[in-house]
Amino acid sequence: MKCGMATLTDLLESRRSTRRFDPDRDVAADVLERVLRAPLTMPHAGNTYDWRAVVLSRRDRDPDSWPRVFEALLGQSYVDEAAVVIVWAVQPGWWAENYRRNIADLVERRLLDPERAGSLLELAGAGPETELPLGTALAGEAMMGLAAAMLVAIDAGLGATVTACRPAMLARALGLPEGCSPSAIPWAARRAGPPSRRSRTSTSAPGGVRPSARSISADRPRRPPR
Repeated sequence: MKCGMATLTDLLESRRSTRRFDPDRDVAADVLERVLRAPLTMPHAGNTYDWRAVVLSRRDRDPDSWPRVFEALLGQSYVDEAAVVIVWAVQPGWWAENYRRNIADLVERRLLDPERAGSLLELAGAGPETELPLGTALAGEAMMGLAAAMLVAIDAGLGATVTACRPAMLARALGLPEGCSPSAIPWAARRAGPPSRRSRTSTSAPGGVRPSARSISADRPRRPPR
């Protein structure tokens, strides 16, 4: 299977967590757009795609809010070095509302049996006391999208990683809507070299992506195209 200039197997074998970035290099706008669109190719319950990406460009950082964001990202140095930080968040309330609408549409078009639809809606309305809370399930599905985004970034010659955060603190620092929970954060910056044989976590090799004249940044989750 081909995936850009590399085979999927090549991409998987070359993937590593990059934790040193060149602060003088940037990410081209067209590359960033491809990274952001990649999650929409992955499956998602009810075809709702409730996850959102908040794009934080290093050159466009807000000096007033960045210290709080940085603290919520555990104050790690490579976060400060990265040309782009992408915060992925899930919205359980928004998902439930649109899932019900999508199910109703399928029933109306006779593509889904009403009895089956009732079972699905009952599952969607289950509370947090269930074995798998909705927010946890959606975060798991978002990780599939995140994996696709990382593979596209690697195919474009970028270094990237995923790291932990303090979700509630990060949501407040970014001014996310109530009920919107950050789940994963990848970074992308300069071109990545071949993976180290001793460790899959190493510094990127020299190189970079030419900066675009167009700046991409965001201060709120982006809605995917319908």
